[in-house]
Amino acid sequence: MKILRFGTLALIIFLMASCSSTKKDNIQVENISDKQLYEQSTKEVKSGDYKRAIKTLTKLENEYPASDHYSDAIVLKAYSYYSDDNYTDAILTVNDFLHQFPINRNAAYMYYIKSMSNYNQIMDIGRDQKFTIDAKKDFKILVNLFPNSKYANDAKWKLEYIDNLLAGKEMDIGRFYLRVNKPISSVNRFKNVVEKYQTSIFVPEALYRLVEVYYILGVKDEATRYASVLGYNYPDSIWYRKSHNILLKNAKDRNTSKLKNFFKHL
Repeated sequence: MKILRFGTLALIIFLMASCSSTKKDNIQVENISDKQLYEQSTKEVKSGDYKRAIKTLTKLENEYPASDHYSDAIVLKAYSYYSDDNYTDAILTVNDFLHQFPINRNAAYMYYIKSMSNYNQIMDIGRDQKFTIDAKKDFKILVNLFPNSKYANDAKWKLEYIDNLLAGKEMDIGRFYLRVNKPISSVNRFKNVVEKYQTSIFVPEALYRLVEVYYILGVKDEATRYASVLGYNYPDSIWYRKSHNILLKNAKDRNTSKLKNFFKHL
């Protein structure tokens, strides 16, 4: 009996000690301040441990919604997702931030993270244009809302690059229609380049292709009009010289036809 009692007592003491230890540990975890959590997450981000940082920042968000570090924690969380190549969650985090803090000092940076999250997913323009279009939309918002921010110049450069991608895709389709002898189908593609992507490198060629297409279709006035636009804006372009040659050929053909008709009446 004594042995049993002693064993029972030892077990009770052990359980009490365990509970006390567990309770103590819980208290320590729960008593971490918002400042400590933010400092901890900052260290984790600097060390490249983004997944752990995200957990720490999520804890700060959930337990201290009124914290002075709350908005900065969301910014750091978006950056952590982005740096960890988790672009979907980065975009969702940015959207949540912009919904809560639309005029926050970090708004420009968050638009930049969102834009870059889409930009980094542009793989093959021929397969899916969603990320390209979304990136363009967000970069434009960034430039329009924050033209003097340190991210604006990079956004402008990337907008030019995106326009060249989209214009290049339109040109590929337009050229394809010409190769398979569907000139009418190519017209809208080339017009899209001229009207929607005016700063792209493909505009001179698009204007030339319109001269070419309208010449093929026999709409000589339109061919001449687009050649004039091309000559006015890109007088030194090889595409203007090519369009000029088409119109010269058209003039020669007309003169030859007039001579033939004249000789018929002799």
